[in-house]
Amino acid sequence: MVHQTNDDSGHGRAGALEALREVAGERDILNDYRTAHGAFQAEDYEQLISIAWRHQFNDDRTKFKRELQELREHVSLRILAKLEVSE
Repeated sequence: MVHQTNDDSGHGRAGALEALREVAGERDILNDYRTAHGAFQAEDYEQLISIAWRHQFNDDRTKFKRELQELREHVSLRILAKLEVSE
């Protein structure tokens, strides 16, 4: 699931991505959400920031919520697959 963006990757966006990756790598997060963390890929973090960046000034949150739900479903499938493998 990749949405094309027509905005540049400025310092703010790069900083937001770095902050997201930093939080995702914290020990408590890794311990509490091991399966979910293992299912996330680098592109998922980039996509999450892209979605937020693309819709940050939209008053109508419908598209933002829809794209966020699509990403959630995409990652959820990988989480379920990892759980099945670990059983």
